[in-house]
Parts: sequence; C-alpha cells; structure tokens
Amino acid sequence: MDDLEFRRRAYADPNDKSPDFINASTTNAGNRQFMEEIKGFNHKLERALHEPVPAALPDKLMLSHLLRQPDNRDNFGWRHLAVAASLTFVLGFSTRFLPLSSAPATPMPSVAQVAMHHVRAEMSFTHHVDEDVSLATINAKLKPYGARLKNMAEVGKVYFANHCMFAGGPAAHLVIQGEHDRVHVFIVPDDRALQLVDSFSDTRYHGEVIPMSLNRLVVVSELEEDVGKMASKVRTSLERAI
Repeated sequence: MDDLEFRRRAYADPNDKSPDFINASTTNAGNRQFMEEIKGFNHKLERALHEPVPAALPDKLMLSHLLRQPDNRDNFGWRHLAVAASLTFVLGFSTRFLPLSSAPATPMPSVAQVAMHHVRAEMSFTHHVDEDVSLATINAKLKPYGARLKNMAEVGKVYFANHCMFAGGPAAHLVIQGEHDRVHVFIVPDDRALQLVDSFSDTRYHGEVIPMSLNRLVVVSELEEDVGKMASKVRTSLERAI
C-alpha cells in the first residue's frame, strides 16, 4: 500500500481493521506517527464538541474587564463613590429602553450562503471522489455530533464521509447519490451562530434545513434534484447516539 492510499484510508476511517491497513500503519514509522496525529485530532475534536460553555462566563469576562480599569486611589473618596453609583443607576435604567451607541455587531452568516459556498468550493473534489464508505465509517464521523445512521438501505450509495469547517466550527459532511446527481448532507451542531431558513436556492443549487435534537440537517444539491425527498430519507435514517 503506497503512502497516498494509506493516507486516504486513514482520513476516511482511522479505525480501519483490515489486515493490509493495520500492517501499513504498524510497520512504517511515518505511518504510525500519522495515525497518532489523526487519532489525537479526532479525540480533541470530540472533547471540544462536548465542552459546555460556563453559564457565568459573560459575567466573569465583564468583571475581569472592569477590574483591569485604572483607579486613582489617592482621590477616590465618598463623592466619587456617590457619582459612580448614580451613573450606574442611570445607565442601568436607561439601557432598558434605549439602544447603546456602539459599533455594529458582525452579522451572523446565513446557513444558505455557508452551505452553497462550501459545495462550490469543494465541487472539484467531491464530484469525483468515491471512497466506498461503509456504515461503520459514517457512524465514526457522526459520533462527535451525537448522531448515528441506522442503516444505508434507505440512504443509498455514500461516496464521502468526513468532518469539515462550517461557519467557524466542525460539522459532518456526507456526499451521497441522489436520483440525478450527488447530494451534500451536513450535520451542523444547533448551537452554531447562523441565520436560519427552512429552504434556499440560487441559479444552480437549492437546499433544505431540518432541525434535529442536537444538530441541524442541511441538504444541498443541483436544482434538478429533489432535496426535500432526500432530506426526508436521511432524517428518517438518522437517530440520536447519546
């Protein structure tokens, strides 16, 4: 097995138990190191996806910012305390009714824009790749997102299954065969900051977004493909794994 074939199979399924893959991953020092890096990355990714954000983090950040502000202790008397308390009250009361004049926040990206841009950017690869993906490989990729595919009978041929970056964070990306062309399926964690729509389209692609228990199912394909039908098939075959 040459280096290119070994790396392709390692990316597709680092837990491949076939004898030729195990032999290539153990007899070659470079391959052993590569496998350690791949498994280390997957472990870090799984931990990151399940790391909760502390509820008190915003308050702690605000407090930390305030504590770093300079204070003039020599002139800090009761009059300063009184003025500070008055300003705090006025600001706290007024901001309940008036918007703060601050720099405009960066708008959240649209799930439609992110999905269609991703499909276009990788089309030269995903339109031709065929990794003959197994059910075990698919579920290994879906595991960090708390999902699994019950079987492949309803979904059909799967050409590709891996992780990708979707709106600044990891998501699962499957490429499957539709009735006319290949269909892109993204499993995106539901806490990702995105402008949401139920469906979207442009001059070449269209897609649908379906909420799930932990994620959002985003399905994209060419205009002639029935993405609604394909989304329904995938959604029916997916189940929660945790």
